[in-house]
Amino acid sequence: MLASAYTVIVGGVAVLLFLLLPDSEAQEAGQPASVPFSLAPQCHGAACEGRDPMRLICGIDPDTLASYRTATGAHIELRHSRKCGASWARTWGTEIGDRVDVTAGGPTHGVRIRNEDDAATFVYTEMTEVRPGSTVRACFRPASADGERECVEALVGEASTTARPPSSLRETLTHDRRGWWPSQIVRDASSG
Repeated sequence: MLASAYTVIVGGVAVLLFLLLPDSEAQEAGQPASVPFSLAPQCHGAACEGRDPMRLICGIDPDTLASYRTATGAHIELRHSRKCGASWARTWGTEIGDRVDVTAGGPTHGVRIRNEDDAATFVYTEMTEVRPGSTVRACFRPASADGERECVEALVGEASTTARPPSSLRETLTHDRRGWWPSQIVRDASSG
């Protein structure tokens, strides 16, 4: 009885070793035993359009084109990856139901804050293709019905963290060690 138990254990170990050890014939033929993980971006330009910047490794060391704090206290950053040729918006400090959209003159990609987990962390829009000189624009729409839409835009290729508001809004910006922040936002009456 004991001998058959040992036979089962030894047989099980042999099967595990056979399945887990690399194939020596594959190594002799010059084939790698496993595929190495790469930190290189997985897309560029149009191939990034509408895709997740974190999953495609575009979110490693991006440039921050603009930082903006909304009237509700939410933060928006316009992010850009030169390696990927794409931009996106990142937001935090949001409330459930808030929405952020980003565009660079092509398709608009947005994200809605769906739950408490989203509200408690960084949330990213999908990417939009950009080239040097492109204008990237992000708009924040608060969940509250009486909240105003707030937008920020920046040029790709500018080494800047200043937020340039669109022409339909006039605002007074204040600066501190974190960047430029609106201290007053006024809707331009001429924008309709």
